[in-house]
Amino acid sequence: MLPNESRFSSVEELKKYFREKVKHLHPDRGGSKEEFLQFISWYEEVSKKLRSSRQVEVVKRCPLTGDYVFSVLEFTVEEIALGGKKKIKIPYEEGICKACGGTGKNKNGRAEICGFCKGSGFVEVFDSRNEKNTYLKCPYCKGLGYLLLEQCQYCLGKGKIKEEKEVVIDIPVGLKEGDILFLPKESVGAISDLYYEVAIKPHPYFVLKGSDLIYKCKIPFWEIMLNEEISILTLEGEEKVPSYLFTRDSPVVLKERGPFLKDGRRGDLLIEFQIIVPHSIPEKAKFFIKKAVEILKQERGGEV
Repeated sequence: MLPNESRFSSVEELKKYFREKVKHLHPDRGGSKEEFLQFISWYEEVSKKLRSSRQVEVVKRCPLTGDYVFSVLEFTVEEIALGGKKKIKIPYEEGICKACGGTGKNKNGRAEICGFCKGSGFVEVFDSRNEKNTYLKCPYCKGLGYLLLEQCQYCLGKGKIKEEKEVVIDIPVGLKEGDILFLPKESVGAISDLYYEVAIKPHPYFVLKGSDLIYKCKIPFWEIMLNEEISILTLEGEEKVPSYLFTRDSPVVLKERGPFLKDGRRGDLLIEFQIIVPHSIPEKAKFFIKKAVEILKQERGGEV
């Protein structure tokens, strides 16, 4: 019997199941040819669905009515700029709350004696068939003898809680802060359609601006004077940039090193830099700076 395709949250998970199952079904290992071909056909179909179903659609707004879940989904600047895959957790079914056992009440909260059974947990009723009294579990306190007064903090008194599973989605190219992502429930086996508002996590150095990526940095003046190259951060990691570029006006522009765009192009990386000069310089340091300036003037005919 073939499993329900909703149990697989990624192509990688499906492949793992396929590799384990196909060993036993292969005709060369005693399996049925018909069952083997059926399994191969099922695998290809589910694999195709998984590869295409994770394509997230960018929409203008959430619908005014309908059964859907709305939430905020955070992305890093790198994820927005480069795209690729992202693991997210989605609600996929409702289960009995394990904390309260489905009662909706806090087991460790305040309680009072059940007024119906007077704390015994049972009520006495007359059995007309046998013409005698019998005892039944109290319908109000369920045999506990007391009533819980506080609601469960996990399910908020509902007795059920939404369980989550992890799925992998494709990050659409060209996302912006505030965009709305739509993920149909059928594509991931969720309890309802999913809508996410895009939020971008603050980055200590990078800022997305239109089609470009801004890299903000501070550079001590001696780094430019003494080094031929300056280390900066790019989306691909740390790189060296010729220091003479930082003797010009800010920003330094690295063409096509910014975010990937919807039309297939790539934006620029703009290095906005600030040259740091200390507020106070020791006299000994001033002495050597003056000596350096004198040497530069001599070599350049009086100009620095």
